Amino acid sequence: MTGAGVAVCASLLSACAGTPGHAEHPPAARQFDLLVSEQNGYHYPPFLREQPAAPEAQSYALRTLSELGRGAATTMSAERVASMRGEALSASPLWGRTWLIPLDRAGAGSALGTDDVKSVEGLRAEGGWYVDPALGDDGDAARLGATWAALDVLRALGRQGSPHTGDWLRSLLATPRPLDESAALASALRLLDQPVPAALAAFDTPGTSDWVTLPPGSRTERLLDTYHYVLIQEAVGRRPDLDRRTWEAVLREGAVTLSFENLYYLVHVLKAAGSPASVFRPVVERLENDRLDDGTLRDPHAYVGNPDASLFVERLRAIAGWPLGDRRLVAALDREERSGSVGDVTERLSRAALRRVATGATDGGVDEHVTRLCADPEVLPRVVTEQNATLWQRTALDCTDTGADSEIATPEVRRWKLDTPARTVAAATVAVGLTDAGQRDRIPPWITPAVLGRWAREPSRFTSIYDYTLVVRAYSLLGGTVDASMRDVLVRGVTAYRDCAGLPDLYQVGGGDPACDLKTTWGVWALDRQLGGTMGWVPSRTGESGERAEVR
Repeated sequence: MTGAGVAVCASLLSACAGTPGHAEHPPAARQFDLLVSEQNGYHYPPFLREQPAAPEAQSYALRTLSELGRGAATTMSAERVASMRGEALSASPLWGRTWLIPLDRAGAGSALGTDDVKSVEGLRAEGGWYVDPALGDDGDAARLGATWAALDVLRALGRQGSPHTGDWLRSLLATPRPLDESAALASALRLLDQPVPAALAAFDTPGTSDWVTLPPGSRTERLLDTYHYVLIQEAVGRRPDLDRRTWEAVLREGAVTLSFENLYYLVHVLKAAGSPASVFRPVVERLENDRLDDGTLRDPHAYVGNPDASLFVERLRAIAGWPLGDRRLVAALDREERSGSVGDVTERLSRAALRRVATGATDGGVDEHVTRLCADPEVLPRVVTEQNATLWQRTALDCTDTGADSEIATPEVRRWKLDTPARTVAAATVAVGLTDAGQRDRIPPWITPAVLGRWAREPSRFTSIYDYTLVVRAYSLLGGTVDASMRDVLVRGVTAYRDCAGLPDLYQVGGGDPACDLKTTWGVWALDRQLGGTMGWVPSRTGESGERAEVR
């Protein structure tokens, strides 16, 4: 394959990656473990780590911090508050507003307002209970839940519920009810400052003696039962009688892995039981580590990964010379295929490439379907223009990584002027794409280092670090000199964008976007490897982070 060596391991199948296998990844490679989705096993895009948790999860996280006496002030923008409010109310006009209470208390002033009082009261039925349109009016259980939520919102806004609501709640006291309904009834009466009869608390403490034998779903139900039991005991003014030892052990094991909702329930239970502050230190540490700059919290447990992000992780491992075999990714691919997911051509090629490297099967035959896709001019254009250069390069790289590189026909590249950053990036994309596909000798002669070099020395003119690295890669591939002065330019144009929270060797998008990005990092690492590692951007094969070039 002509010119493959110059591709500096940009393809996953390059010999630079070493022997694929399932060996344990070295230290710097383990930062990618932070990006593994608990939802589906793929890696997720790192920019998600700068997104706050969804309103419901956010609510539980902030409530937990408040339970533990931690400050929960937020400086989130009005736009973000509006987005979160819209998401919450679209889920439920009553419970959605309860999720916004912690944000309102944390200083997000537009999360709730006086208009919400009118909206909530508009959901009160003539009988005194409230109806949540998202849940319907299906008997006392739904009515109690909706009423509890409505009174919670009104109380947060400094308002008292209607006397008719109190009358309706008291009318329910004569009938024995399940634990969850009794908890809602007791909590609603408490929000109305009305007495909660001791008879409502006639429930045994949910047991824990069989905890180790319970399946996960039953454990969640037992925790929720215990939380409801605690709410009732608090409402009648009693201290709950709980097996602190078992629940503290549950917290030790689950402080890092429990959902924000279940974490809140468990913390509330143990606070009510009188557990010491030391028990909650792992919870505080987790929540503080997941706090964003604006005071809200991220929720990594909810992030959904995808094959494309995982494929770029594998490309980065290849450039660094780390093992590529990853059973976890193979399992994710198997689950997705069993679900019947097909996806468009781009997704199918990404999955095929990912499966090949994740299994370590970089030798042997190529799936016939993939071969046909890579030979199809409707998939991989035979004529490349400035408009479709990125599509062609992306598809050609995927085909190379699937092992179908022999099907990549040399395209006709129509000439265009290199008079703008975008047109220059398109030309550089063609040069880099042809090189990565083993066709470096087919780069059009009108793409010259003389022209590219002028742009390579002006990183500020590009809207992203990735685009800039493509231009410098193409300049160097075509024989452009990267001397000391050029390296100084690269330090200013690239190194300053290194380092994301928990991901020290990854790079930000740039151009005003501080999000951390796998594709950008791939472009940066590929350039450094192409330059013989002189910039220190790629971690070593043993897993040590690369030396950081000084920003001047």
